Amino acid sequence: MLMRKLLLMLKYLCQLTFKKSIACFGGFLPLPLCLLAQTSGIPLQSPSYHILDRLEILSGVESPIHPELKFSNRRDASSYALRLDSMAGGRLSRKDHADIQYLLDENNEWLADTSRYLRRTSGRGLLKYFYRTPANFFEVNTPYFKLRANPMLNFHLGREAGEGEMIFQNQRGLEVRGEVDQHLFFYTNLVESQARFPRYISGRIDEFSAVPGAGFFKRYNSKLLDIHNGYDFNIATAYLGFQASRHFGIQFGHGKHFIGNGHRSMFLSDFGAPTFFLKLDTRVWKFHYQNLFLELSPVSKVPGGTLLPKKYAAIHYFNYKVTPRLALGFFEATIFNRSRQFEFQYLNPVIFYRTVEGMIGSPDNVVLGLDGRWNLFRQVQFYGQLMLDEWVISEIFSRSGWWANKWGIQTGLKYVNAFGLDHPDFQLEHNRARPFTYSHYDPANSYTHYNQPLAHPLGANFEETLALVRWQPISRLLLQARFIHVRMGENTPSENWGSNPLLDYNTRQQDYGNEIGQGVAARVNLIGFDASWTLWHNVFADFKLLYRKKDSDDNSRDLSTQILSAGVRMNMWNPNMDF
Repeated sequence: MLMRKLLLMLKYLCQLTFKKSIACFGGFLPLPLCLLAQTSGIPLQSPSYHILDRLEILSGVESPIHPELKFSNRRDASSYALRLDSMAGGRLSRKDHADIQYLLDENNEWLADTSRYLRRTSGRGLLKYFYRTPANFFEVNTPYFKLRANPMLNFHLGREAGEGEMIFQNQRGLEVRGEVDQHLFFYTNLVESQARFPRYISGRIDEFSAVPGAGFFKRYNSKLLDIHNGYDFNIATAYLGFQASRHFGIQFGHGKHFIGNGHRSMFLSDFGAPTFFLKLDTRVWKFHYQNLFLELSPVSKVPGGTLLPKKYAAIHYFNYKVTPRLALGFFEATIFNRSRQFEFQYLNPVIFYRTVEGMIGSPDNVVLGLDGRWNLFRQVQFYGQLMLDEWVISEIFSRSGWWANKWGIQTGLKYVNAFGLDHPDFQLEHNRARPFTYSHYDPANSYTHYNQPLAHPLGANFEETLALVRWQPISRLLLQARFIHVRMGENTPSENWGSNPLLDYNTRQQDYGNEIGQGVAARVNLIGFDASWTLWHNVFADFKLLYRKKDSDDNSRDLSTQILSAGVRMNMWNPNMDF
C-alpha cells in the first residue's frame, strides 16, 4: 500500500512538472522524470512486427499502432489481436488466427486471467514455477505488479568457403520486463557475445573499428573451436517508462530505434550501436508525435584512459493516419556537438529545428524527411521515404550534379497472401542515397554513431534493390529468402567520392558532376535463404545459406562469399548482416 501511494505521488509530481516546463524532460534534470515512458515495447526484429503488419493489410481493421514508429508497445498489440479475433470473421484464415494467438501469448500481461485467449501449459508448468504459459520462462501476475523473465540464446556454427576456421555466434543473455500499477514500466536485456564473422563483415569491422549493431568490442580467441580472429562484445538494452496520462508517455534508457515501414530506413535504423536516449510519445486522435533525444559518439575508439567524445541528436517524427489505410509522416533530425554539453534549445519539442539552428547560429547537421504508407485491396501496401539533407532547388533541376544536392529515397511494396495463397508474403524495395548524403564539414556532426550510420548500412553513394520472400507452409516451419542488388561507388585511400558519411565533405573531389556510383564503382549481389523450425514458443532450429559476390573496378576489392550454417535460437531476433 505504501509503495502504491509513493507511485501515485510520483505520477502527480511528474504531471505537475510537465505542465510547468517541458524542457525539464530533455534536460535530464529532476530524477523522477527519468522514470517516465509508455508500455514496454516489442523488441526490434521480432516476428510480431510482420504479423501486425500483414494482419492490418489483410483484415482492413485499423490498428491503434502507427507501425512507422518502432518499437510498438505490447498493450496495443494485445488489444488489436483481441479486436481482430472478434471482428475479422471469415476474412482471416486458420494460420492468421494462429498468428493472433502468437501475439496474445507474447503479450499475455494484458489478458485477464479469465480470458479464453490466455493459454497455459499442461499441468502446472516446469517445477510449478517456470513456463506456466508458453511464452515466458518465469512470470508474476498481481493486480499491481507484473513481471516477465526469459533466457536468451543464439548459437550458430558454420563454414565459409575457402576459410580454414569456422564462423560462429555464441550469445547468451537474459530479458526482463514488467510494470507497476499499469503506469510505471521497465525493460532490460543483456546479451554477452562471442563471434567470428565472414570476411566481408570482418573487413568492415576492421575499417570502421565497430561491430555492426554493437558498441565496444575486443578480440576473441577460442582454443575449443580453434578460433584466432573472433570478437567479444556485449549488447544491452534497458529503459524505464511512465505513462503520465492517457495520451502522453516517456521513456528513458539505452537502446535502439527504427522509423519506417521498409526493410531499411532512410531516417533512423537499428543497424548501429545502442544509444542513450530520452523519448517522448504523444498520441491523440489520429496523430502519433515522437520526440527522441540521443547521446551519440562521433568515433568508436580513443587512446587508452580517454573518454569517448559526445555529440547529440534531437529528432521529431509526426505521423498522421489520414484514413485507416493511408498515413503520412514528417521527420526532422539535428546532429550537434557542444564539447560534451547538450544544447538546451533543442529540447523544444514542437519548434522547427531549422529555426532553432538559426537562433543558435551553430553549424549543425539538419536532416528532413517525408514518408507515407497506403494499404490497398487487402493484399498490398505501398510505402516510401524521402530524405533531404541539403539542397538548392535551382541546382536540383539543372542536372549539374552539384555536390550538395544531398538526398535519399525509398520506395517499396508489400504483397501478402501472394497469388491468393495462404501466408506467402513478398516485399520489393528500392533505396538510394546521393554522394555526401548524411555527411558534414565537421565529421563530429555526421549522421552517424560509433562509426556506424544511423540510417542505411551502406551510408551514401549507392542504389539498392531488394526482394524478400517469407513463406510459412506449415505452422512450425518458416522459410525466408532474399535477393539484394547494390550499385555503389567507394572512396580510395586518398579521394573522397561521398560514400563515407564520417568524412568531411569539404575533402570532395569536385563540386559538379557528382552522381551515384562515382569513385571506385562496385556491384554487390547477395542471395540468402533461411529455414526455421519452431521447437517451442520462440525456440527455433535454424538453417542458413548465403551467397554474396562483390565485383569492383578495383580487382583487389572483389570478394566472393558462400556460407552454410546451422544453429538454435531462443528469444533472439538478430537481423541478417546484409550489406
